[in-house]
Amino acid sequence: MRILIVSANQEQKPDPVVPLGAAWVAAAAEHAGHHVRLFDACFAGERAQALLQRNIDASRPDVVGLSLRNIDDVAWPRAHSYLPHYRSLVGVIRKAAPDALLVLGGSAFTLMPELFLRELGADCGVAGEGEAAFVEVLDQFKRRGTASLRNQIRRGGAIAGLRPALHLLDLPGYYARGGALNVQTRRGCAFQCSYCTYPALEGTNVRLQGIEGAIDDIERAVRDHDARHFFVVDNTFNHPAAHATEFCEHLIRRELDVRWTAYLSPAGIKPELLQLMARAGCSSVEYGTDAAAPATLAALRKPFTVTDVLLASAWARKAGIRFAHSLILGGPDETPETIRETVRVVESTQPTAVFCMLGVRVYPGTGIAQRAEREGLLRQADIGIDPVFYISEQVRDCLEDTAREIREARANWYFPGLEGERWTRFWRRRRAHGVRGPLWEWMGESREVAHGTSN
Repeated sequence: MRILIVSANQEQKPDPVVPLGAAWVAAAAEHAGHHVRLFDACFAGERAQALLQRNIDASRPDVVGLSLRNIDDVAWPRAHSYLPHYRSLVGVIRKAAPDALLVLGGSAFTLMPELFLRELGADCGVAGEGEAAFVEVLDQFKRRGTASLRNQIRRGGAIAGLRPALHLLDLPGYYARGGALNVQTRRGCAFQCSYCTYPALEGTNVRLQGIEGAIDDIERAVRDHDARHFFVVDNTFNHPAAHATEFCEHLIRRELDVRWTAYLSPAGIKPELLQLMARAGCSSVEYGTDAAAPATLAALRKPFTVTDVLLASAWARKAGIRFAHSLILGGPDETPETIRETVRVVESTQPTAVFCMLGVRVYPGTGIAQRAEREGLLRQADIGIDPVFYISEQVRDCLEDTAREIREARANWYFPGLEGERWTRFWRRRRAHGVRGPLWEWMGESREVAHGTSN
């Protein structure tokens, strides 16, 4: 059969993200013997609908798989929903390919499958890891037609040994615009942070994707596209530590001249691992810190202490690795005092950059949703596609002003909900001058942007 995979994401702040999930599903369909094309809307801008129309006309698909990456940008106080964009793409698909089976998937769909199926009027959907389930949908469609799948939501798993169909993507474009290519070595998260959706998206059991295959992807990108910078997108690269160690050792043995970054948790981090990561070419890491006050760490169910944050930062610096902290201000049990404490502790680590989200985007089934329901703030049954946020009552009236004060005093603190286009020109100039790797590594050096003179 003829299959068209559509990656709907167009968000590029601060960098565009290679749609690995869509590429993995495309690889599964190819592996099953189908003819597959992939339309990626990321760089299409306002021409997305016209280009999608052209792709449908050229491919005449029997099945269209629409991958939805994010529900919204989670940027309180001006969060932006992507639902209108998704509706526009569905409109093109239904008009241009009225007889094609329309299958939804991706992380956004996985979090609210019934709602998206209803809102977008698709035939069926695949939640969670989509590779095996999508192939099952294709098989059933071929045997029994659309009616047999109507309104079904399938859940499946990965396919052992499969690697994403990166040949269907514009990797040079992603490298030029985003400064790095993505690679994934494992899925699943055993932590139980109160707000996090990773257990719903990837499950709570860690599944290894194959280190050799991931490094093969890196080596191929170096050879074919002269790419030298990579982002390991595992939700917490250092868990399990043995897997992270093995990845670094294999990368060292391959003798590839690359630089890479990864997400780390301060929980259980060891200086020996950071030193090994540096030897393997790791130039920077992003710590999922979220808070640095005992009360808010506990309320967010973080599996580490303030001391762990301090040690993880010091060990990264000693290893020669730049680091950033990701924070959530205004969450459960937050007070003006805990915000001040978090800022003080994080500043004391001398980070290269800090990313601050305001409030906690509430998703059904999470611990924060259960708490909000207990406190009478909302009912889980009422959580919809439009973004809703949990903000501690003790800082609700002052959170935005407090965040603005923090931002104005610190050049390297970034607040997605407050920035608008403040950093956009700076990022574009850096990329235009050939800068690769994470742009946050340069944020502290841009005093003119920090003081608003680059708008």
